[in-house]
Amino acid sequence: MLTKIGVQLTKTTVVAISGSLRKPSFTEKMLDLFIEGMGENIEFHKFHPHKMDIKPCRGCLYCWTENPGVCVHKDDYSKFFNALVKADYFIIAAPLYVYHLPATVKNVIDRLFINLEPGQESSESRGTKHPKRHKNLPKLILISSCGFPEIDNFNHLREYMKILSDEMEIEICGEILISAAGLHNVPKLFDKKYELIRKAGKELLATKHIGAETTEKIARPVMSNEEYRKIVNARFSGGIVDKAKMISIALKAMRKQKKET
Repeated sequence: MLTKIGVQLTKTTVVAISGSLRKPSFTEKMLDLFIEGMGENIEFHKFHPHKMDIKPCRGCLYCWTENPGVCVHKDDYSKFFNALVKADYFIIAAPLYVYHLPATVKNVIDRLFINLEPGQESSESRGTKHPKRHKNLPKLILISSCGFPEIDNFNHLREYMKILSDEMEIEICGEILISAAGLHNVPKLFDKKYELIRKAGKELLATKHIGAETTEKIARPVMSNEEYRKIVNARFSGGIVDKAKMISIALKAMRKQKKET
């Protein structure tokens, strides 16, 4: 608790999965900028699934029939789940791997099985669903990056998030998606996006949602798809001529961005 002029302010609790296996990670940078934008009055817990002992769900039904709500695995998952059920917001920050989540992150999601009860009931949106043990799980935010330039590459993941939201009865309150993520190493080219990500964090704390306009601006391309493909191809070719081509295209994009400011 914080006290200001006699008023007690409760900290907002945020739990995040940082799912990129790279170091340094562009997706984790997006997550950190978002948290930075939320300010200091938060309690933040970050989990890296690939650094934890989290075994895959066995589908053994132990948490249904033998010990309700308790997983048969005795591993690090309990640290994550115990934090999750007390949180206000749950952030899944992960790069796109073959149009979906990395396996280590999907592994964490699969283990949410312990929050389901074995019974079945009708669902207005999906036909049938399971009752939930914890009925007030935190609101969900998706943060993701993609190496292809088209924003539509996130469609499958976004649809999966909607299904997860519906089944687990978790409200989705925003998303931050950046395609053409191969440009993040170009100096200054993503500076506007970084400021907008901070703004999105501030927006979430103020309104409990990330605005559609902010989401759209973050996702807006900084160059054409064709120019981006040329940069990527030149980067992996590695020749002097190709490096000059990369610089030329990047400078053109920065000049265009400056004119639009």
